[in-house]
Amino acid sequence: MLTPTVIGTVMYASMLVLLCIGFTFTHMIEKFPNFAHTSYASIGTMFAYTFVRLWGYDPYTAWPLAALLGGLFGVVLYLLVVLPMQRIGTSSIHITFAMFALTYVINAVLAVFSYWVMITYGFRTGMFMLKNYDFTFNGLPGVLFVAPATSVALVTILHLFLTSSKFGVAVRATIEDPELASSLGVNTFHVHVASWFLTGALAGLAGAALPLWQPTSLSGSDQLMMSVIAGSVLGGLDNIYGAIVGGVALAYAQRILLGVLIRTFGIWIAGYEPLMPLLMITVVLWLEPKGITGIMDVSTGRAGRLGRAIRRLLGSRARSLQLV
Repeated sequence: MLTPTVIGTVMYASMLVLLCIGFTFTHMIEKFPNFAHTSYASIGTMFAYTFVRLWGYDPYTAWPLAALLGGLFGVVLYLLVVLPMQRIGTSSIHITFAMFALTYVINAVLAVFSYWVMITYGFRTGMFMLKNYDFTFNGLPGVLFVAPATSVALVTILHLFLTSSKFGVAVRATIEDPELASSLGVNTFHVHVASWFLTGALAGLAGAALPLWQPTSLSGSDQLMMSVIAGSVLGGLDNIYGAIVGGVALAYAQRILLGVLIRTFGIWIAGYEPLMPLLMITVVLWLEPKGITGIMDVSTGRAGRLGRAIRRLLGSRARSLQLV
């Protein structure tokens, strides 16, 4: 039988990958970190809570609707906040601060909603779970099968979209050089709107799925944001595929590795779990700012430099043997 830790790791990794992809994708196309990204997930969590806990619907029917709501919120955020600031020449660092401030506004709104739910229905909205509403298959929770299957399907669709469709090629061209893409006839405005809808939808879906296994709060996006940033930095902020690797690696470190440390050093170390994303960010930026994808880069990464150093060493060794 699979342990709850393994089940939680699989589920958490599946959703963290979607969040890391969205955060990395926004950074690639807008050139600034969107600190309000996990607020989309909180909105998806709020919708799933309302849909399931208050209205009594199946949790999985809330997933596509939460994704749609998150995507629409992303588009509204871009049109009303980001685009006007970009048009007046606001720097990326100032837009980053604006996104950071926006998270507090969204958390305040969700806190008001939480208070209303408590007063009206008497339901707790802090550290809740929707696990009891899930189905089981062979004694295992349904989310163990649905979450990774959904994540793999969405990652595959995203890959095919970016590599095989005309609009996907336009997105990649806009990421590389927006001015050149615009001069070639690409409607960069449509690309930006589509990217914000896509990233918002992925985050909204992840937020709706997380309460099915792990305790979640309607306004608990801050700690999740650190995990998303750590996963994206670990994989490489300029590579979507690196976000997949980084999300899986961080989920493993936060769940499996933490369990190993607890068994080794005692339960007291569990109190330091929130420090793990910060520690990973520090270590990765210290060793390789481009993350895992930077390490594996043949031309500039540490693996490439190491390979070239080994080849030079072997070449000099071979020349010395020839001289002998």
